[in-house]
Amino acid sequence: MQPRVRLTRADAAVLLGVPLDAPPATVRHAWRMWARIAHPDFGGDPEHFARLEQARRLMMIPDPHDIPLVPRIPLREVLRRPAHPLLLGAGAVAALALVVLPMILGHGSSLVALAVACGPSALAAAGVALLVARECLSDSADRGHRIAVVVVAWLGVAVPQVMLASALGVNLVPVLPVVALPIVAVVGALDPAVGLWRSVPPARG
Repeated sequence: MQPRVRLTRADAAVLLGVPLDAPPATVRHAWRMWARIAHPDFGGDPEHFARLEQARRLMMIPDPHDIPLVPRIPLREVLRRPAHPLLLGAGAVAALALVVLPMILGHGSSLVALAVACGPSALAAAGVALLVARECLSDSADRGHRIAVVVVAWLGVAVPQVMLASALGVNLVPVLPVVALPIVAVVGALDPAVGLWRSVPPARG
């Protein structure tokens, strides 16, 4: 029978008779001692043994308070001059130029047609943002740095796109969620832990 009450770390330590900061070797040793007495094969109570097993698993997870925090490198220290600034400029200009597609293709009053016509410019903005992150960040940049730079660079292209489209008589506001989809995909690719491409395993214990 599975334990009915979820144990806290303090409960687990008391149940096994070990300190809260017990190392894994101490936890394993204590569990083996109790297992010889409480195992159902030796006449022990199955529910009590299940609680001991849960306590062992819980105590084997490192206490977050014991894990030293590594200070993050400041963003300014991982920034670098882009190796191909002309390529970045050309990409930004191309992304802006693609905003005229809805005018060329003609979308009438259909939001679907407008969203499809805006697709290339939205993809170009996300591509430019990803290129900026690759060009302007050193190898020591972490995922947080990359995501921050990608989002800021994307805003630097997407906002002028919306403004230019508005000046040309095309209202992109109704399709902004569609315009943002490519950058959401880029962020998901940079950090799969957000769960966009694969599920995140549940916490143990």
